Amino acid sequence: MHGLTPDRRLKRDRRRKQIRRRRVIALVIVATLSLLAIWLAYALPGATPARVPAAAAQPTFADQAAVARRIVVATVGDVEMLLPVSLENTTAVGYHAAESPGTIGFEPRGTCASGGGLSETLADIFAGGGDLQYYRMGDGGSGPGATGALDVGAVPGAEVFSPVDGKIVGVHETEILGKCKDVELHIQVAADPTILLVVAHVAQLGVSLGDEVKRGSSLLGHVRPYPADVTQELSRYTSDAGDHVQFVALRVEPHISGL
Repeated sequence: MHGLTPDRRLKRDRRRKQIRRRRVIALVIVATLSLLAIWLAYALPGATPARVPAAAAQPTFADQAAVARRIVVATVGDVEMLLPVSLENTTAVGYHAAESPGTIGFEPRGTCASGGGLSETLADIFAGGGDLQYYRMGDGGSGPGATGALDVGAVPGAEVFSPVDGKIVGVHETEILGKCKDVELHIQVAADPTILLVVAHVAQLGVSLGDEVKRGSSLLGHVRPYPADVTQELSRYTSDAGDHVQFVALRVEPHISGL
């Protein structure tokens, strides 16, 4: 067998050096990505936040379908409220105190997860036979006043359906901490006209003043994004910015047609 010529030996050595160099570069890239993943894991909000559902990254609006699973998220008085966002697009459910006079505390359904955190999406928990899980936020204690406001987390653009049967008796422009415009919808609850359900952080409205709404099928609008420089408390329990739609229930005179 003839030996390699000096020229071929030189080419062979160059190829080996190129292979070794590529391997080193690949190892450096893998190590860098691993460190980045570890950093991101620690940079996310604490308390083992709920994973944002994969479907929520790009909410689907197939033929404006109603909420498929009729899940009761809470009761107010004797009225059951459905989860207003599809389970697949819900990131977390949280309750906190509300300052409005006449507020009626919501009675949460499911299991309180405060102090532990969610490692699964609500859809995963339901698929495994578990209950709806929610958080108590803020320093409002454990009485009825601590659940005066209900935040249902979802990515901006997710569809929001009416959680109750009723009538739109108010559409009012407001602002979020003076940073961006918002709208409040007032729904007079059909089953108890003394309850006025105030809905906030909804954009691209699907209803108008005077419209009748049906729970789980009437599209109220879509989740409005918060200003980027505003920290949302719900973000402590999700792996996104904590955008959400908010509900507050008020006790009013039954003849009131708007506030």
